[in-house]
Amino acid sequence: MTLAAIVPPTWRDNFIGFLLVLLGGLFITSLTWIVRSVADDIHPLQAGFMRYGFGTLLLLPLIIKFHRSDFDLKLVGSHFLRGFVHAFSVLLWFYAVTQISLADLTALSFTSPVFVTIGAFLFLGETFSHRRLGGIIFAFIGAVVILRPGVETISIGAIAILVASPFQAASTLIGKHLVRRTSIYAMVFYLSLFVTLVSLIPTWFVWTTPSLHTCALTFAAAVMATLAHFCWSKSFQIADLSFTQPGFYFTLIWAAAIGFFAFGERPDLWSGLGAAIIIAATAYISARERQLHNRANAVGVKT
Repeated sequence: MTLAAIVPPTWRDNFIGFLLVLLGGLFITSLTWIVRSVADDIHPLQAGFMRYGFGTLLLLPLIIKFHRSDFDLKLVGSHFLRGFVHAFSVLLWFYAVTQISLADLTALSFTSPVFVTIGAFLFLGETFSHRRLGGIIFAFIGAVVILRPGVETISIGAIAILVASPFQAASTLIGKHLVRRTSIYAMVFYLSLFVTLVSLIPTWFVWTTPSLHTCALTFAAAVMATLAHFCWSKSFQIADLSFTQPGFYFTLIWAAAIGFFAFGERPDLWSGLGAAIIIAATAYISARERQLHNRANAVGVKT
């Protein structure tokens, strides 16, 4: 059987995709400024709940695009499981934002692909080469350089973001399992809905009545997050991932800039070195994943 040739993206498509990744990173990094800004009014857990609550309201129109299978109870159960583990990641991330510098927060967040690779090996039966292992080891070395245990006291915020990474990876792996069984509209909406419902439980114990200013800021956070995911989704659609992937690491620059100008944070040499190691390691892992994916596709295409 002969399959139609897949037309590769043009240089213009790749460039636009790269710009969309940069814009999405700027939107998502702006969330950190908002969370810091409302920290004196509400608890970070409540900020996370409100962000996803407003996000769910914004995404309600997606329901009309659902396929009939998207309402299947087994699939909804899988969506709930994804939302459950993702909620832990979100709440830990929102807490960490108020505890450590934005540059360190972003750099340590880049360890999530490492846990995705480990989880894909353990639960999805994917191969695990020595090259992947090397990338994982170097990523953790980068995290150690940032944290400097024994030299600096490891903050609870740093611990929170490191614990959040495997939960984020679990959400990614469940999403990878679901993507072939459900529509993208259901994946986006159910994730937001179930994160909202799960995060309501811990938020109940720290809830305080927010000011109108705080409500406006958290609503803006929901809008920014929605725009960020739209930018990234469009980028995935029109451009090669290998071309756009480096754009995700610019979020570290945005985070450092916001931290410096808004909060007077000055990343030290060790944080910069650790971030560089993590970025290099995760970029290598991502490149290898893309290479293996392309090989698998090439083998599967018959001419």
